[in-house]
Amino acid sequence: MKKLKILVFADPVCTWCWGSVPVLRALEYRLGEHVEIEYVMCGMIEDIRTFSNRRLEIGGDIPLSNRNMMKAWIEASSIHGMPVMERGMHLFSEEHPSTFPQNLAYITAKLCCGHSDKAECDIKRANRYLRRVQEATAVEGLLTTHNKVLADLAAVEGFNPEEFARTLESDAAKKAFMADRARAREYDVKSFPTFLIEYDGREKMLSGYTAYSAFAAEISALAGGKIKSMLTDKIDSTHHCAPSIKNVKAFVDHYGSAYPVEIATAFSLVRRSGRSAVNIESYELFPDIIDELLKNGDIGMHPTANSFRIFSLAGKEGVSMEREKELHHYW
Repeated sequence: MKKLKILVFADPVCTWCWGSVPVLRALEYRLGEHVEIEYVMCGMIEDIRTFSNRRLEIGGDIPLSNRNMMKAWIEASSIHGMPVMERGMHLFSEEHPSTFPQNLAYITAKLCCGHSDKAECDIKRANRYLRRVQEATAVEGLLTTHNKVLADLAAVEGFNPEEFARTLESDAAKKAFMADRARAREYDVKSFPTFLIEYDGREKMLSGYTAYSAFAAEISALAGGKIKSMLTDKIDSTHHCAPSIKNVKAFVDHYGSAYPVEIATAFSLVRRSGRSAVNIESYELFPDIIDELLKNGDIGMHPTANSFRIFSLAGKEGVSMEREKELHHYW
């Protein structure tokens, strides 16, 4: 079967890019080796002092921009479901007024693991690092505009921090970033995220945050056949995406950790009307599944920003107990 490729035109600080992670993770989980996801870094804010978003009042005044960006994140979180911090955001400063460092960090991750012959694994590893940067920015309030913080996060994800720091400031990283931005202009990308779906020589562009059902429908229309059957919600109890205790445990073990909306999206759990996407109780079946996994000692869970982080205690493919301690160093 031919492989589906999804290019995500994004910026690590964009809340709707962060909010699209559950959709992309669900596609990856359902399609497995049949899909490859790669990000194109677009550089949303070159300098907050000259940036201008009049609707959200972001740009110019740095303290006001920090406050209003956090407000926009909170409002978006209630829709897309990924957690965000609710106070104390100080991402931008006079010394660090740009989101370009976070963009360069993802490119650096690709460069640092690009020497392997396993290109697909390298992309997945770089994508894991990007998620960590997004999480550190939006959820933990770390100053990811600082190269030192970006290198520290890379170390947690298994990169050599000295090599990462050197590459982050290299001409090679800057050149690759310029190429990404040129590609965004080539496709006339005007909003983040924008998705380019490629399959068997055909392309489809989706602009802006796209719910899983709409995304899956577009992919099915483009690719059809076996991919359509993999994405459908009409699955029986033996399917690996059926919402069972066993399957949810396998999902959390595979990824190491997840937020409620990521699990809900992957297993097509029905969201109760009027409920916020960030809450476990918002989804049918979910509370009982989580309670059983907690009772069995299969997962751990703790409050994180305006939601909960659910993590594996299996110590296998996901986050081991020692790994969990490493991550806690940054919270």
